[in-house]
Amino acid sequence: MKKRGLVSFQILGHRYKKENHAHIEIPNELDPQFNVEVPNRVWWGEGTYGWAGNRWAYLAVVVDLFARKQIG
Repeated sequence: MKKRGLVSFQILGHRYKKENHAHIEIPNELDPQFNVEVPNRVWWGEGTYGWAGNRWAYLAVVVDLFARKQIG
């Protein structure tokens, strides 16, 4: 960078506000059951995304919890 006369410039970061109240505990309403006795009854899914090249790329996975295999 020095040879080419380039300098680093970073935009100032965002300032977060401090909260004075405590985080509330949220109950788990779903009560997940991972010991499934029959196939094709309980599925698990996850999705994510990321910048790839010049656009967003999305990835989603669906797993049958009985077979523990990806189905979609």
